[in-house]
Amino acid sequence: MAIKDILTHINREGKQVFSLLQKSGPLTKNGLLEILKTNFTALNRIMDPLEKEKFIMEVGIGESSGGRKPLLYDLDPKCFYVLGIDISRVYTKIVIADSKMNIISKKTFEMDATFTPEKTVREIALLFQKAVDKLGLHQEQFLGVGLGTVGPLDRSSGIMLRPKYFPSEGWTGSPIKERLEQALGLPVMIDNGANTAILAEYKFGAGKGFQNIAYFNCSTGIRTGAISAGVIVRTINDAEDAFGHMVINCDGEACNCGNYGCIDCYASIYAIVRKYQAALKQGRSTGIDKDIDEIDYTDICGAAEGPEPLAQEIITNAATIFGVGLANYINLLNPGLIILSGPLISYSNLYYQIASEIASTRHYDKEANHIIFSKGGFFGEDAIALGAAIMVVESYLLL
Repeated sequence: MAIKDILTHINREGKQVFSLLQKSGPLTKNGLLEILKTNFTALNRIMDPLEKEKFIMEVGIGESSGGRKPLLYDLDPKCFYVLGIDISRVYTKIVIADSKMNIISKKTFEMDATFTPEKTVREIALLFQKAVDKLGLHQEQFLGVGLGTVGPLDRSSGIMLRPKYFPSEGWTGSPIKERLEQALGLPVMIDNGANTAILAEYKFGAGKGFQNIAYFNCSTGIRTGAISAGVIVRTINDAEDAFGHMVINCDGEACNCGNYGCIDCYASIYAIVRKYQAALKQGRSTGIDKDIDEIDYTDICGAAEGPEPLAQEIITNAATIFGVGLANYINLLNPGLIILSGPLISYSNLYYQIASEIASTRHYDKEANHIIFSKGGFFGEDAIALGAAIMVVESYLLL
């Protein structure tokens, strides 16, 4: 029987034990009893099929509380594997995770104007096969494939609807789920990347123990995911850029969404590069030794740390506006944890420091609402791809 069929047929209590050991193992039977509020006879009945299918195993001896030392049980990390994919506008990453969601292989390639959906899928399939061969694995050991990508999406049909800023043509209306399934020979689940990232952090990372968290990926656009009361907050068509199109200045700059004064107009990579290049063309000086049109956000972030006055000014303005937007967001959803991630956070300490400070000082009722900020979260730049893999496993554990 295929791995996915075995997981599907595990009963509710078995899935609870599976999930507990996956996320919190190793545990003793006493530890499981305390959580499940059941008895030894029932627990043994629940665990027997999991042991028979070699999903769980004895992994050691626990501490004694006065009598015989108890056995420790854990999920076997080799009982299955999952492929997680992160397709962004500037790179694609694939990770192979074991059943404990440890990353055992990862590969990344940059996206340029030649990377149509078809070429991207071919490259993913090639890297996946090379990784599988190197690890000595087989396709039947894989539970499935998860994809975190740029919205808006039709998740049920696996179509990317109207993604912006891809360097190549062909992404609008792309049936990415179907293409991946044909290339990989495995079932594929799809969600926007901010949602998969926040799922990884909530289930296994910095967000464990929080009921309300928010994730912001600061990149070409501002991508946002949120969990409220333990549930992912979904936007229309699973668009992940809704926060980026929050109006911060009703008389502001024209945005490509048709509105004016959106956060994306000021705080994204696209906005920062555009403003910097425009200032140079107007005669402002720079310490970056490149042609104006070749300057990218990494150059500007590095110059701002220098500090070069123009770069510092533009990064400061962008981060300030982003921070004000965050303060408004906090007022609405009151997350206990905010994870700031993405290329701008990775390359600019200044951007992170200003944005988090502005948000911390300008949100409503600061004395009652203490917000924790995390730079990069626990999984950093792996969060989207790993979260996509976690999404696949969680779909089989729905109780």
